[in-house]
Amino acid sequence: MEGHRHGEADDEEEELGLRLGLASAGASAAAAAAAGEPPSVGMEFPTSEAAREFYCAYADRAGFAVRTDKSRRSRRDDSVIMRRFVCTREGFHPTRHDDLTESEAAAGKRRRKRLIIREGCMAMCEVTKKEPPLRWVVTKFVAHHVHPVSLPLCPRPPPAGESDGLAGEHAAALDEPTQAATEPSDEPTGAPAAVGNGAPNGGPSFCNRLVRANPAGVRAEVQDLLDYLRKMQAESPGFFYAMQVDSGNCVTNVFWADAKARMAYKSFGDAVTFDTTYRKTKYMMPFAVFRGINHHLQWIIFGCCLLMDETKSSYTWLFDTWLAAMGGRQPDLLVTDQGKAMEAGIARVLPNTRHRFCQRNILSLCKQKLSAVYIQHINLKADLRECVFGAETIEEFQARWDYVIHKYNLEENTWLQSLYDTRQQWAWVYQKGSFFPELLKSQRSERLNKFFKTHFNMKTPLLVLISRFDQVMALSFEKEAQANFVTAYSKPTLKTPSVIERQAAAIYTRAVFDIFQEEFIESLGYHADKIEDGVILKYNVASEEENGRGYIVSFNQLDRKAECTCCKFEYAGILCRHVLRIFFMVGVRNLPEEYIMKRWTMDAVSSVVPDERSLETGVSFPERLVAWYNDLSLDGLTYGMRGAMSPEVYKVAKAALQKAFDDVLAAKYQQMSEHQDMPLPKSQAKRTHTKA
Repeated sequence: MEGHRHGEADDEEEELGLRLGLASAGASAAAAAAAGEPPSVGMEFPTSEAAREFYCAYADRAGFAVRTDKSRRSRRDDSVIMRRFVCTREGFHPTRHDDLTESEAAAGKRRRKRLIIREGCMAMCEVTKKEPPLRWVVTKFVAHHVHPVSLPLCPRPPPAGESDGLAGEHAAALDEPTQAATEPSDEPTGAPAAVGNGAPNGGPSFCNRLVRANPAGVRAEVQDLLDYLRKMQAESPGFFYAMQVDSGNCVTNVFWADAKARMAYKSFGDAVTFDTTYRKTKYMMPFAVFRGINHHLQWIIFGCCLLMDETKSSYTWLFDTWLAAMGGRQPDLLVTDQGKAMEAGIARVLPNTRHRFCQRNILSLCKQKLSAVYIQHINLKADLRECVFGAETIEEFQARWDYVIHKYNLEENTWLQSLYDTRQQWAWVYQKGSFFPELLKSQRSERLNKFFKTHFNMKTPLLVLISRFDQVMALSFEKEAQANFVTAYSKPTLKTPSVIERQAAAIYTRAVFDIFQEEFIESLGYHADKIEDGVILKYNVASEEENGRGYIVSFNQLDRKAECTCCKFEYAGILCRHVLRIFFMVGVRNLPEEYIMKRWTMDAVSSVVPDERSLETGVSFPERLVAWYNDLSLDGLTYGMRGAMSPEVYKVAKAALQKAFDDVLAAKYQQMSEHQDMPLPKSQAKRTHTKA
């Protein structure tokens, strides 16, 4: 009975999470671990704890977790003379009897299902006590794992003297002395990337004041959340999650991202919005998402988080963790709300990213800060909106801003002055010269906001919150699959005999082509006047419907490139009507390759190819596409992890993958040629034009 209880305690500790093991190692050992140096036979340590902490630090960098496996005592004085530290996946679980006895079942007891994480890994480090002088020497070391290791997180060290950073919060917990284990223990001490800083002795818990007011069963919710995250990771090798704890062992922040989010980021991570709209009131859960738009102009999620506070250290941890989950590639653009702590975290973690403020949030703040003026002057809202979105030049923006300030007597308003000082981060005229898709301001994100305001509040249980969000995500994946199908197996209606329009229809996704087609048709209603001759021609392009407002288009006759002062291609990646008008005038009959942005084409992501695994009857074709996509995604992630074990295995995997990719493309094009008249799904047939 005693042994059975001990085994259950071991399993409980394994399941409660993996905590960071770099606590009280000596300075030299810690420095070696930080440099990535693995243990080696003959390496000496002053104590067994120093050896243990060195191995834990190495495990943290290598991406696996550690527990103490065995120890041996001296027959002479019963002192410990050997300790062995192993990977948490060492050995195998004993056969578990999950069936309840009749008496237990009658009493209403339930046996919790536990994850099976041991799979016979041989990685280990063994140290033996030597004297005189007293020292602990590495006598055995096995570096090879029989399983893929997680990519480790690389926390960014804070500047010297900074006390509110991430390391400062962890230091309080890590500086506590680690008690020596003289008996076999399963205490996990490493920290792989997919798991945050869990807590020993019962696991991490949410502080009541952080999650919700007067919560019921907070600790049970945390355990449910941990079980959910572990379950998702067990089902998908690409699922990523991390937790941050404070010195009081309370979970302060949680982040997670599934495999689809991480893969989507590779194709559409150039422009990202960190949306904290859903935690703006005390009645809503502290939920936030990283999101963007895909090549069908649909919103996509790059990760979710429960953000309990808004300190610099929390934002630093969050952006560091998110960046690690996304493969370390910084986005070109990050749009957020205003906030000093958030800005400091972004500047530190994402120094190469253009940080901009959400313009709608700026207008919302204006309404809050100037509430009294809004009540007195009903036109203030429209004037500010026109100033933010309507100015085409910096001079025009300045004139509109001065007009608003003087008209409503706001010269002494210090908040407006501070807002003006940051105008380059929110005024549209300062952002239009670089990629910043206007589609980010579409009603698609507003529908997402409406969903969260409807379903996410302080009364919603944590798992219900996540379950509902998963349902929304599943629906978005289905819509993406439907959009893929529509683009691949139907043709849009062409409105002109132009080669450029036909070329765009064959390249762009349907949603993007609709925008391009509108620009192309509208270009026919514009007139152009040449205002400068030479190698670089300049035209003033205008329409009678725009009250004489003109746009200057410069066309280089040598390289056949054009630029427009409206900057639509620069910020949206789609040619504007003004340039298309000049192309028609100067004889450009084909869409130049440099004006086709790959992220708006079907080639932006890997093609979805039908598979034979999910052909169950009664399942719609879009649902099958989603199932096939999920299946191939999981297989691909597993293939990548297995194929990245060594240089030799990587070369074999790479060659096999290239051959398989060629076969898949050949099958795709063969199928497309044979099924040009394949019917569309019923849900899309009404929305799709007949074939030309």
